[in-house]
Amino acid sequence: MDPLPGVSFLIPVYNKRPYLPQVVEGLRRQTGNFEREFIFIDDGSTDGSCRALAELTAGWPHVCILAQPNRGPSIATNRAIAAARFPFIKLVDGDDVLLPDATSFLLGLLLQHPAAVLAYGRMERYGSAADALARIEPGAAAAPDRRAVSVRVEDALPILLQRMELSPTHCLARTEPVREVGGCDERVFTQDYSLLLRLATRGPFVAADAVIALAPVTAAGRINDGGPQVLHDCNLALLHFLAEHRLPRALCGRAVRRALTRAWLWARRRERAAAISRWMVLRLAGWLPIGSLRLALLRRSCAAFTLSRPVRRSSPG
Repeated sequence: MDPLPGVSFLIPVYNKRPYLPQVVEGLRRQTGNFEREFIFIDDGSTDGSCRALAELTAGWPHVCILAQPNRGPSIATNRAIAAARFPFIKLVDGDDVLLPDATSFLLGLLLQHPAAVLAYGRMERYGSAADALARIEPGAAAAPDRRAVSVRVEDALPILLQRMELSPTHCLARTEPVREVGGCDERVFTQDYSLLLRLATRGPFVAADAVIALAPVTAAGRINDGGPQVLHDCNLALLHFLAEHRLPRALCGRAVRRALTRAWLWARRRERAAAISRWMVLRLAGWLPIGSLRLALLRRSCAAFTLSRPVRRSSPG
């Protein structure tokens, strides 16, 4: 069988030492007849993650461990993108575990759909390192029948503008369009939403109703911890995206109103804002069909997520 195109695995890591044994084992167990490289970016960890990575991958071919001062996942991911050698990129969060056939399955989808720029699947949760390792152990469970999986090709932009349910680990992307769009928006701390929005302007996504990876039920220090960081960064990424891309007015209006509602709900439910508040006024003003006003409203809405808890910002260095 002819080898498949090569895949660069990109894994930003920040203080993930307790999760690295299962993360690295998931990478090691990836099946498929394709060349591969593993690029880890240690983003200024203080818990020994960089040293643990070196120990866990000792003897592996084609491993690159880069270290930098803590600058945030968008900047770390872009550094990994710049270092990638292969035509496909498999993004992996530093505490997620790939199922053994995850990469070969997603790669097959992109090869079947050459117009698509990204393929993604679903995630399930794992409760402990032992749980994750047991679920990727050979013979631990029957391999899923991927032939029966429901697959669809979608115009992802309208979907992403209404909701954001993907993490980097869900996805495998073509390297060329990732670079063409400039990778992640480094003005935004978290990396996933800005990158996905940008990629959605370059072609369709392939979505598969199949579990391809495991994420921890709870993870100390995880960005998506129920706090305001991800929601803040969704609104901020949308602000920059809409400022730089001309979209149909109706589509833009729906996206802005969704973001303003997100800010209002956070302020109302988590910050105990009054029923009539400036966040409600911003939400109502989002119905006004004035493009420049919408961007100003989006910018103001980001403050709803910093009322009682700070959010992190990228550090360009």
